[in-house]
Amino acid sequence: MRGIHLEEEIKALILSEREDDYWDFKQQHHNNKADLLHDIICMANNRVDRDAYIIFGIADKTFKVIGVENDNNRKNQQMIIDFLKSQKFVSGIRPRAEMRTLKLAGHEIDILIVKNSTDTPYFLTDRYSDGNRTVRANHIYTRVGDTNTDIDRSADINNIEYLWKKRFLLTRSPFEQIMKRLENKDEWKQDGDTYYNIYNPEFTITNEFEEDRREVRSEFYAYAMTNSSTMYQMLSVKYFGTQLYGRQVALLDSAQYSTPVPEWEFFTFGVYKSNPDYAMKYFTKDSPHYILNEFLYDEDSFEQSYARRRFFEVVLLFENMQEKDTFLEYIHHHKDDFLNQLEALDDNWSWIEANTQRQQEQVVIRLKTGKVLNQMLQEFREITR
Repeated sequence: MRGIHLEEEIKALILSEREDDYWDFKQQHHNNKADLLHDIICMANNRVDRDAYIIFGIADKTFKVIGVENDNNRKNQQMIIDFLKSQKFVSGIRPRAEMRTLKLAGHEIDILIVKNSTDTPYFLTDRYSDGNRTVRANHIYTRVGDTNTDIDRSADINNIEYLWKKRFLLTRSPFEQIMKRLENKDEWKQDGDTYYNIYNPEFTITNEFEEDRREVRSEFYAYAMTNSSTMYQMLSVKYFGTQLYGRQVALLDSAQYSTPVPEWEFFTFGVYKSNPDYAMKYFTKDSPHYILNEFLYDEDSFEQSYARRRFFEVVLLFENMQEKDTFLEYIHHHKDDFLNQLEALDDNWSWIEANTQRQQEQVVIRLKTGKVLNQMLQEFREITR
């Protein structure tokens, strides 16, 4: 889970005994709010295109863990959110931040995670002062190496240009630009079987039925629908007609709900991994398959909403690959819980038709596996939150 990987990353940063583009160490929380705001803006406008960390409870120069448990200026996540909400950012778009606490060397340290975004550059439209420190209006701050832009100055022009390019996705590849633009469905228009972006019409998405239209046996998740009949299309993401990505799309529940096919994951509790005991289907939220799943979904359609809910009862959705891998480790450590819940699940799929009894049994066990794993994923997230 993310908490485990965050701890490993923070430990590595402390051991590096230096600061850099996306992390900064502080002995204690800020006692001046203008300095806090300035640091957050610099991190939100970082040049390495990733989440940034302000790590509290680390001694200057020695990088020893001294903790923040006795820090009178200590702030929690809600305090940070409320503080940022009270500031006047351009277009009302504020940096997103999350406060996490880790226990290291017998102490508590706080990590303010400033989220990466393409909404750069962040800057104020009204100045903010605390004492003799002022975050200036219409000044763009960033961080280069281990140094923040001075609070009384604006960043160098080349750094400002980079941040504007980042906002307009000009630092990304064409495929990354398309994936990002899919988040705003209003930018896309449909013409027959093709979607095109109204601002960049060279970005297109096509859905075409496969040439071989012979009946194909439905995958197990189709039997979670009201109607298990399934058809398939081939989705292509293109740039100036050149295919950048292709994926099979399943049309489920009498073609009322369409989705790129999810990924397979096979696992076993025995020693012979070449013959896995169980299988699941999954997406990660940062994958192109899931981004396109979201794009194709019409949330205003009751029929699609119902089918989608049934689909994700037996298909898993992870935040990222790290969460998926750590969850599978959790399942292996809780083998008995998994098997007991699988045995106790009394859903009846006796109506499922298949060519052989073996195929029917396989569909049922995969439906049950998906349901049980989704239940255990909720428990896992509660434990590791």
